[in-house]
Amino acid sequence: MKIITIPEREIGEYTEDDFGGKRNDPTVCVVRYGAFGDIIQISSILPLLKEQGYRVCVNVTERGYDILKSDPNVDELLVQKSDQVSNDRLTEYWEEMSKYFDKFIQLSESVEKELLLVPDRLEILDGEPVLVQANENYHKSKEEIHSLCNVNYMERTHDMAGVPHKFNPKFYPTKKEESWASEVRRRIKTKHVVMWALSGSSVHKVYPWTDIVIFTLLNSRKDVTFVTVGDDWCKILEAGWEKEKRIITKSGKWSIRETLAFLGKCNVVVGPETGVLNAASTLNCHKTVMLSHSSEENLSKHWKNTTTLEPSNYENFCFPCHKIHFGFKTCNRDKETGGAMCAVNIKPDTVVSDISRNLR
Repeated sequence: MKIITIPEREIGEYTEDDFGGKRNDPTVCVVRYGAFGDIIQISSILPLLKEQGYRVCVNVTERGYDILKSDPNVDELLVQKSDQVSNDRLTEYWEEMSKYFDKFIQLSESVEKELLLVPDRLEILDGEPVLVQANENYHKSKEEIHSLCNVNYMERTHDMAGVPHKFNPKFYPTKKEESWASEVRRRIKTKHVVMWALSGSSVHKVYPWTDIVIFTLLNSRKDVTFVTVGDDWCKILEAGWEKEKRIITKSGKWSIRETLAFLGKCNVVVGPETGVLNAASTLNCHKTVMLSHSSEENLSKHWKNTTTLEPSNYENFCFPCHKIHFGFKTCNRDKETGGAMCAVNIKPDTVVSDISRNLR
């Protein structure tokens, strides 16, 4: 794989060499910035583009590089810093970049803004904070938004790329990472392992009944160990479990690549709408996914061995809202637990039952 670091320049100063130089073979450039789950989703189109005869180049930021650097379907990675180009100049930047490729597929914000609506927000434009208004659909009724946004994310991505609906989002661990994961699993003596992704990228992706579910299963079954994963902030959610022998707390300790490499060693993977669950979507392990701002149609329609849990009584609140939240200012919050209404209304006994039923 060829790694090209895009230098920081004024857009009009970029040359062909800055984007990897002249290519002899037909080459497609796929642009996708964003979180880990966004990168996992586009991995599904890459082998299909290769089948069309293209050399595959992907333009990513550091997060995308971390996920795709071992993907055998990628020939080149064009890597740039996050926010290297200001949002108001991205279209101009992509137009310049597209000149040097036979096919150009721009997927950044193909789900965000289009199928997950973004509220009013501050963005830095030309070094100054500017209030960017939400698009007109954001303020429509729940029913109107649902009719517009209830579209499967994978189907939209494949359609934009011009490839068939053969869905296979996948993370490719290295041989060293596979060996590491096997060794970690060997040291766990219980028959079953459940990975729990504790949180996603926003407030509505925290499940407030996690402790109840884990406590119930540990008491009722002696054949299961939980591995909890997440970023540094998720260490707060692990508090109190550190000395429990059948809970392995790895938030902020395992890298994202280590977490994804271990997925294949698990019997069940549990969590909200996260990159971890996206990476597990086509694996044989069972998935218990708790919806928040997306519907089953959006997220898990094509997932393998998956139970998709929706909140109960959602007719009385906003689920599925099809919106991105940067805090509780735009997200309905339960006063008793402090959690998002969608998360609170997925009952813990439902989660317990689904996990237990699939520990075979």
